[in-house]
Amino acid sequence: MKEKERVSISYDSEADVMYLSFQDVEAEAEELEEGVFARYNPRDKSLAGFTIINFSKKFGRAPKEVEIPLYAGA
Repeated sequence: MKEKERVSISYDSEADVMYLSFQDVEAEAEELEEGVFARYNPRDKSLAGFTIINFSKKFGRAPKEVEIPLYAGA
């Protein structure tokens, strides 16, 4: 992961939608399975993020804590 790359995670409790974003771009989406979308940068087809609809129904609860290990490149 480059030094300036960031992961943005947000949860809309009213809509029950989780957003994970790696790029801040207008993205094209592809449904991977029901309610789970991968978003791609249309310019270079790189992964821009994920959207998960009905998050609490899929995972049994709304998110309270998210833990993501980040590793510095060698």
